[in-house]
Amino acid sequence: FSHAQEADVDAAVQAAQNAFEDSSWRNLHATARGKLLRKLGDLIAANKEHLAQLETNDNGKLIRETMGQIGYMPEFFYYYAGQADKLEGQTLPLDKADMFAYTTHEPLGVVAAIIPWNSPMYLTAVKLAPALAAGNTVVLKPSEQTPSSALKLVEIMTEAGLPAGVLNVVPGLGISAGAALASHNDVDKLHFTGSTQTGRQLMQYAGQSNGKPLLLELG
Repeated sequence: FSHAQEADVDAAVQAAQNAFEDSSWRNLHATARGKLLRKLGDLIAANKEHLAQLETNDNGKLIRETMGQIGYMPEFFYYYAGQADKLEGQTLPLDKADMFAYTTHEPLGVVAAIIPWNSPMYLTAVKLAPALAAGNTVVLKPSEQTPSSALKLVEIMTEAGLPAGVLNVVPGLGISAGAALASHNDVDKLHFTGSTQTGRQLMQYAGQSNGKPLLLELG
């Protein structure tokens, strides 16, 4: 597999930004997003054996373990399929009769997800499903050691009907692709699973760029 460089990451982020602004995704109402995620869960279940074999080939885990982990994946997508049209706002009480106040939830934009080598599909699902349910677009950087299942997932999501550019995959090294993704000004949030040392470095990248929020699951 090729190693994505800064220019590749920039192209992927731009594709995600364009998809976020495109009517085919932006105007897809929440119930329709939920149906899409449910279909994706069905397709993952139908491709479970193939995805598990890809992971075993990549990282050497026993096939019974990768089958078990990928067996959970549809459940994440089914759960967030149900959540997609339940991200409700609320009316706020005021002491002024001529005013009305309310809160509403809106998608952030482009979410970057950086995945480690040990459980790539499982850790992709827990990041990808909620991001898509809320209407965001995603740039996914799998480990350079285990990119196969993530690339297959793009094919499955295309079959499910996900619009082009909503999910983008950039396999590559952390020092190049990961750093470029974390420091990109058009990435609106970063979700990372990995070492504490790398998490600290990503905090610096995010702070030195647009101060994007981070969700870190560290060792």
